[in-house]
Amino acid sequence: MFVIGMIYVLYKLYRREIEHQFIHSQSWTYLSIRVPRENTTSTLAVDNLFSQMHALHSGLTFAQTYVEGRIQLWYSLEIISMGGKISFIIRTPTGARDVVEAAIYAQYPEAEITEVSDYLDNFKYDPETSEYDIWGCEWKLQDDYVIPIKTYKDFEHPTSEQKILDPLQQHFESLAKMEPHEFYGVQIIIQPLGDEEWKPRGEKKVKELISEEMPHEKRLSDILLAPLNKFAEFSFKDALFGSHKHEPENKPINRWMNMTEAEKERVTLVESKIGKPGYKTKIRHLYIAPKDKFDSSKKGIVIGSYRPLGSAMTNRLKPDVSKTWTNVDYRISPSLEKPYIDWEVKRRKRRIFKGYKERDIHIGLPMPVMNTEELATLYHFPITSETRPAVPAAVETTISKKSQPPVDLPIAE
Repeated sequence: MFVIGMIYVLYKLYRREIEHQFIHSQSWTYLSIRVPRENTTSTLAVDNLFSQMHALHSGLTFAQTYVEGRIQLWYSLEIISMGGKISFIIRTPTGARDVVEAAIYAQYPEAEITEVSDYLDNFKYDPETSEYDIWGCEWKLQDDYVIPIKTYKDFEHPTSEQKILDPLQQHFESLAKMEPHEFYGVQIIIQPLGDEEWKPRGEKKVKELISEEMPHEKRLSDILLAPLNKFAEFSFKDALFGSHKHEPENKPINRWMNMTEAEKERVTLVESKIGKPGYKTKIRHLYIAPKDKFDSSKKGIVIGSYRPLGSAMTNRLKPDVSKTWTNVDYRISPSLEKPYIDWEVKRRKRRIFKGYKERDIHIGLPMPVMNTEELATLYHFPITSETRPAVPAAVETTISKKSQPPVDLPIAE
């Protein structure tokens, strides 16, 4: 057993190393996207945009995965506020740049896409020596990820005067309140998944909710004990005269007709979620300011902007306080625990900054799955309406349409 354990540990270290080499061999491109100040395009356009960007998904062979160390590449969707000026950035593998640009131009013909450098490229941080302080955390889902959060469709009211409400309106207003010396970044990493990698979990959840009989999943212990079970159940009397065993009458049945409307709604939500392409998703927030001007209240106004995206029937996004939040509360005595708390806070700050700057998918929490509709709710351009005739001035927008997209630009299928 010891030898097998050592072989397993060595293989995991080898696998991590070859994956690390593969990731650092990739070329990445940063794109800044601006849309017109009068943006009346529905958030459905961003939903379609992420469906097109899903073309990045590629099936990897056994040798590519376990020998060469290749993994599925990903995008990083970022909304940043530098001194209150809001920008939309997408980091994409350079090979997928044409796919991203084609998808954006297809939904926003008047958009302007500019290649930019990494805005954190020249910024280095160490809690011991830096003159800046940071706060950050990752976000997690309260319930099983196959249950969706509230999406932009839940904010559409066809019968009201204002038909479309922007679910991120408070989010943009909060980012616009940053002072000239402050930075706030929202990073959403999305890694495309094949349907077979996550949808069976949703189908299983639907059967569980409606109490439909689930097929028994065989375990290793079931296989090993099968001969003993057969012997224990064997009866010469049954073999000679026939078995008179009756099937139990209390088997789980489909109770759809007896379910409440609320229970049926939750089933419908799960079925709706697995009906669209999915991405493994990691959400990070990062706030940076000089130590003497650090305003801890700023994180609260942005965190609160996600609250409308949850309800009793849907899933909820909540900050991960226990593992990635860069503040630690004492449990018994602040004086006795101070050395540990100081060490743990510095460790968390280093990790959240490293994860954010490197757009790392391994640092932090496991990545739940969100579909294109949920992602469009969390990352979209501000929408104008009758009550809001223009995108907030803090958001970078196009001044005027400069040119048509290139004629020979490849179109994603």
